[in-house]
Amino acid sequence: MVFENAMQFRKAVQSYAIEYKVQLKLNPNEKHKIRIKCKSKGLCTWELYASTDRDSGDFIVKKYQPIHKCTTKNKNKLCTSKYITHKYKDRIISPPNIKLWEIREWVRDQEDLYVGRTICYRAKCMVIKQFMGDWKLEFSRLCDYVDIIKSTNPGIVCWIRIDKDTKPGKKLFVYFYVCFDALKRGWLEGCRKIIGFDGCFLKELCKGELLVAVGKNGNNQMFPIAWAVVDQETKHSWTWFIENLISDLNLGDGVGLTVMSDMQKATYRTVGTDSSLLCAKEFLQKVLSNQYLTQELLSIFLGYRVI
Repeated sequence: MVFENAMQFRKAVQSYAIEYKVQLKLNPNEKHKIRIKCKSKGLCTWELYASTDRDSGDFIVKKYQPIHKCTTKNKNKLCTSKYITHKYKDRIISPPNIKLWEIREWVRDQEDLYVGRTICYRAKCMVIKQFMGDWKLEFSRLCDYVDIIKSTNPGIVCWIRIDKDTKPGKKLFVYFYVCFDALKRGWLEGCRKIIGFDGCFLKELCKGELLVAVGKNGNNQMFPIAWAVVDQETKHSWTWFIENLISDLNLGDGVGLTVMSDMQKATYRTVGTDSSLLCAKEFLQKVLSNQYLTQELLSIFLGYRVI
């Protein structure tokens, strides 16, 4: 058997070991010569030796003992993260939010081998990095991204906050805020004076939280206004987000504006604690606790649409 180089020979040995579920050991594992033996000491005489031919330069198998006398196992150290990446990269990238246990099931069904979570995690990271780029490098270019979208979208408001004090010499990402001019004008000119706030987790490699502000258009449909990516969902991050939004939309003291949120503490701290901003849920709890509540008063309250 002839191979182009030692790398091609190692891949062939790896595929053989995984397919036949045998435990192999490469010693020596060098650039010009490789000797492979079975790990079952004294029980199995299987051996393979190959080296570089001086005349042709090809990697040629010079000794081969094909008979295996050992038992097969469902664990193999040659089934590495690189092997899983090479064989299953198309299936991993098709759903980027794939779970690690799904990758383990693929290997178990097709190879009849058990692989750990760490190997699957590394394989998934390799595939994401190969197809989606290095996210650490992308973080370092966020300031360039802000400059680009500002130059290509006149009137846009985009801010990024970076922490330079926590780790001297390094820039740590904290907040990123964006409000496109078209969305801002669309809400001011064609939407109801209603803003809803909410947040959600970002569950991929970068983690963090996504904060959003949405309105309602004339068709009673959601209309995105602005959003921000933050490291953590805290009172400080919500305050920073809402204060930027107030400035962009020229909301002033908020007269005539309806705010919807399930995070009363963070909203009240920024917008204010005026009695007119009391949410419908709290108002209903106070009304229902009143022993003098009449059916007429309750029907009047329930006549309003609570969102």
